[in-house]
Amino acid sequence: MSKSTGIRAAQALAVGAVAASALAMGAPAALADSTSEFGTMSVADCTAADLEVTEQSRQGAAGTVYVDLLIEKLPPRTPYSDEACVMYGELAQVYWGDSEGHRIGASAEQDSVTTGPFALFPGDQAVVTIARPNPENYDPVECQPTEVAGAHLFFLNDEGAQYVPTDGRDRVCANPELGASRVSAITPVGA
Repeated sequence: MSKSTGIRAAQALAVGAVAASALAMGAPAALADSTSEFGTMSVADCTAADLEVTEQSRQGAAGTVYVDLLIEKLPPRTPYSDEACVMYGELAQVYWGDSEGHRIGASAEQDSVTTGPFALFPGDQAVVTIARPNPENYDPVECQPTEVAGAHLFFLNDEGAQYVPTDGRDRVCANPELGASRVSAITPVGA
Protein backbone atom coordinates (compact mmCIF):
# COMPACT_ATOMS: atom_id res chain seq x y z
CA MET A 1 0.00 0.00 0.00
CA SER A 2 1.37 3.44 -0.93
CA LYS A 3 1.93 6.13 1.68
CA SER A 4 -0.87 8.34 0.24
CA THR A 5 -3.32 5.40 0.21
CA GLY A 6 -2.44 4.63 3.85
CA ILE A 7 -2.93 8.26 4.86
CA ARG A 8 -6.25 8.44 3.01
CA ALA A 9 -7.46 5.24 4.71
CA ALA A 10 -6.44 6.61 8.10
CA GLN A 11 -8.25 9.88 7.37
CA ALA A 12 -11.40 7.99 6.39
CA LEU A 13 -11.28 5.90 9.56
CA ALA A 14 -10.74 9.00 11.69
CA VAL A 15 -13.62 10.88 10.09
CA GLY A 16 -15.92 7.86 10.38
CA ALA A 17 -15.03 7.23 14.02
CA VAL A 18 -15.47 10.86 14.99
CA ALA A 19 -18.72 11.14 13.05
CA ALA A 20 -20.11 8.03 14.77
CA SER A 21 -19.20 9.23 18.25
CA ALA A 22 -20.52 12.73 17.56
CA LEU A 23 -23.79 11.31 16.29
CA ALA A 24 -24.15 9.16 19.38
CA MET A 25 -23.82 12.31 21.49
CA GLY A 26 -26.07 14.35 19.18
CA ALA A 27 -23.24 16.73 18.24
CA PRO A 28 -21.97 17.80 14.81
CA ALA A 29 -19.15 15.65 13.48
CA ALA A 30 -15.67 17.05 14.13
CA LEU A 31 -12.13 15.73 13.95
CA ALA A 32 -8.64 16.77 14.92
CA ASP A 33 -6.58 17.85 11.96
CA SER A 34 -2.85 17.80 12.66
CA THR A 35 -2.19 20.02 9.62
CA SER A 36 -4.52 22.76 10.82
CA GLU A 37 -3.32 25.54 13.09
CA PHE A 38 -6.81 25.51 14.61
CA GLY A 39 -6.60 21.82 15.62
CA THR A 40 -10.21 20.80 15.00
CA MET A 41 -12.51 21.04 12.01
CA SER A 42 -16.11 20.03 11.58
CA VAL A 43 -17.08 17.62 8.83
CA ALA A 44 -20.27 18.48 6.98
CA ASP A 45 -22.91 15.93 6.10
CA CYS A 46 -22.97 14.84 2.46
CA THR A 47 -25.63 16.70 0.49
CA ALA A 48 -27.01 16.26 -3.01
CA ALA A 49 -24.75 19.12 -4.16
CA ASP A 50 -21.65 17.19 -3.00
CA LEU A 51 -22.53 14.01 -4.85
CA GLU A 52 -23.10 12.57 -8.29
CA VAL A 53 -25.49 9.60 -8.48
CA THR A 54 -25.68 7.38 -11.55
CA GLU A 55 -27.24 4.06 -12.40
CA GLN A 56 -24.58 1.38 -12.21
CA SER A 57 -26.54 -1.74 -13.13
CA ARG A 58 -29.93 -3.41 -13.05
CA GLN A 59 -31.17 -6.95 -12.96
CA GLY A 60 -34.52 -8.65 -12.55
CA ALA A 61 -35.55 -11.68 -10.52
CA ALA A 62 -38.86 -13.09 -9.26
CA GLY A 63 -41.00 -10.10 -10.23
CA THR A 64 -38.59 -7.45 -8.89
CA VAL A 65 -36.09 -5.18 -10.64
CA TYR A 66 -32.94 -4.33 -8.68
CA VAL A 67 -31.42 -0.97 -9.64
CA ASP A 68 -27.90 -0.35 -8.27
CA LEU A 69 -27.02 3.33 -7.94
CA LEU A 70 -23.43 4.55 -7.62
CA ILE A 71 -22.87 7.58 -5.37
CA GLU A 72 -19.61 9.46 -5.94
CA LYS A 73 -18.21 12.35 -3.89
CA LEU A 74 -17.40 15.35 -6.08
CA PRO A 75 -14.47 17.73 -5.45
CA PRO A 76 -15.20 20.55 -2.98
CA ARG A 77 -17.46 23.24 -4.46
CA THR A 78 -15.35 26.09 -3.08
CA PRO A 79 -11.90 26.38 -1.51
CA TYR A 80 -13.71 26.82 1.82
CA SER A 81 -15.74 23.60 1.56
CA ASP A 82 -14.75 20.48 3.47
CA GLU A 83 -12.67 17.97 1.53
CA ALA A 84 -14.66 15.06 2.97
CA CYS A 85 -18.29 14.73 3.97
CA VAL A 86 -20.15 12.35 6.26
CA MET A 87 -22.40 9.79 4.55
CA TYR A 88 -25.02 7.97 6.58
CA GLY A 89 -26.14 4.39 6.05
CA GLU A 90 -29.64 5.36 4.98
CA LEU A 91 -31.51 7.85 2.84
CA ALA A 92 -34.17 10.20 4.21
CA GLN A 93 -36.53 9.36 1.35
CA VAL A 94 -36.57 7.73 -2.08
CA TYR A 95 -39.39 7.79 -4.59
CA TRP A 96 -40.04 7.25 -8.29
CA GLY A 97 -41.36 10.23 -10.19
CA ASP A 98 -41.32 12.48 -13.19
CA SER A 99 -38.37 14.66 -14.22
CA GLU A 100 -39.79 17.64 -12.30
CA GLY A 101 -39.82 15.89 -8.93
CA HIS A 102 -43.48 14.88 -8.68
CA ARG A 103 -43.81 11.57 -6.85
CA ILE A 104 -45.61 8.70 -8.56
CA GLY A 105 -46.80 5.88 -6.31
CA ALA A 106 -45.48 5.05 -2.87
CA SER A 107 -42.19 6.22 -1.36
CA ALA A 108 -39.63 3.44 -0.97
CA GLU A 109 -39.35 1.62 2.34
CA GLN A 110 -35.90 1.51 3.94
CA ASP A 111 -34.39 -1.93 4.62
CA SER A 112 -32.66 -2.35 7.96
CA VAL A 113 -29.48 -0.31 8.14
CA THR A 114 -26.30 -2.03 9.27
CA THR A 115 -23.89 0.61 7.99
CA GLY A 116 -22.88 3.44 10.32
CA PRO A 117 -21.71 6.87 9.15
CA PHE A 118 -18.58 6.92 7.03
CA ALA A 119 -16.42 9.53 5.29
CA LEU A 120 -16.46 10.18 1.58
CA PHE A 121 -13.49 12.00 0.06
CA PRO A 122 -13.50 13.28 -3.55
CA GLY A 123 -13.64 10.30 -5.89
CA ASP A 124 -14.81 7.90 -3.16
CA GLN A 125 -17.91 5.89 -3.99
CA ALA A 126 -20.81 4.20 -2.24
CA VAL A 127 -23.68 2.09 -3.57
CA VAL A 128 -27.38 1.80 -2.78
CA THR A 129 -29.92 -0.57 -4.37
CA ILE A 130 -33.58 0.12 -5.07
CA ALA A 131 -35.70 -3.03 -5.35
CA ARG A 132 -38.73 -2.11 -7.49
CA PRO A 133 -41.58 -4.62 -7.78
CA ASN A 134 -43.01 -5.05 -11.26
CA PRO A 135 -46.49 -3.50 -11.54
CA GLU A 136 -47.55 -6.66 -13.38
CA ASN A 137 -47.54 -8.35 -9.95
CA TYR A 138 -50.74 -6.42 -9.11
CA ASP A 139 -54.26 -6.04 -10.48
CA PRO A 140 -53.87 -3.40 -13.23
CA VAL A 141 -57.08 -1.60 -12.28
CA GLU A 142 -55.94 -1.17 -8.68
CA CYS A 143 -52.25 -0.65 -9.47
CA GLN A 144 -52.61 1.88 -12.31
CA PRO A 145 -49.19 1.05 -13.88
CA THR A 146 -47.39 4.26 -14.84
CA GLU A 147 -44.04 4.93 -16.53
CA VAL A 148 -41.67 7.03 -14.44
CA ALA A 149 -38.73 9.15 -15.56
CA GLY A 150 -36.39 8.28 -12.69
CA ALA A 151 -35.66 8.03 -8.98
CA HIS A 152 -35.44 10.94 -6.53
CA LEU A 153 -33.03 10.47 -3.59
CA PHE A 154 -33.07 12.64 -0.48
CA PHE A 155 -30.03 12.42 1.81
CA LEU A 156 -30.23 12.81 5.58
CA ASN A 157 -29.89 16.40 6.85
CA ASP A 158 -30.28 17.79 3.32
CA GLU A 159 -33.16 19.70 1.77
CA GLY A 160 -32.00 19.03 -1.79
CA ALA A 161 -32.42 15.88 -3.84
CA GLN A 162 -30.54 13.92 -6.47
CA TYR A 163 -32.56 12.95 -9.53
CA VAL A 164 -31.38 9.82 -11.33
CA PRO A 165 -33.01 9.41 -14.75
CA THR A 166 -33.67 5.83 -15.82
CA ASP A 167 -34.60 6.54 -19.45
CA GLY A 168 -38.21 5.33 -19.20
CA ARG A 169 -37.19 1.80 -18.20
CA ASP A 170 -39.26 1.81 -15.02
CA ARG A 171 -42.97 1.51 -14.35
CA VAL A 172 -44.59 1.61 -10.92
CA CYS A 173 -48.07 1.42 -9.43
CA ALA A 174 -49.46 4.96 -9.33
CA ASN A 175 -51.70 3.82 -6.47
CA PRO A 176 -49.56 4.60 -3.37
CA GLU A 177 -51.22 1.72 -1.48
CA LEU A 178 -49.53 -0.87 -3.73
CA GLY A 179 -46.05 -1.80 -4.90
CA ALA A 180 -43.71 0.19 -2.66
CA SER A 181 -40.05 -0.20 -3.60
CA ARG A 182 -37.41 -1.10 -1.01
CA VAL A 183 -34.10 0.67 -0.62
CA SER A 184 -30.95 -0.95 0.80
CA ALA A 185 -28.45 0.52 3.19
CA ILE A 186 -25.80 2.78 1.64
CA THR A 187 -22.45 1.02 1.71
CA PRO A 188 -19.01 2.31 0.75
CA VAL A 189 -17.47 0.68 -2.32
CA GLY A 190 -14.55 -1.53 -1.38
CA ALA A 191 -15.57 -1.87 2.26
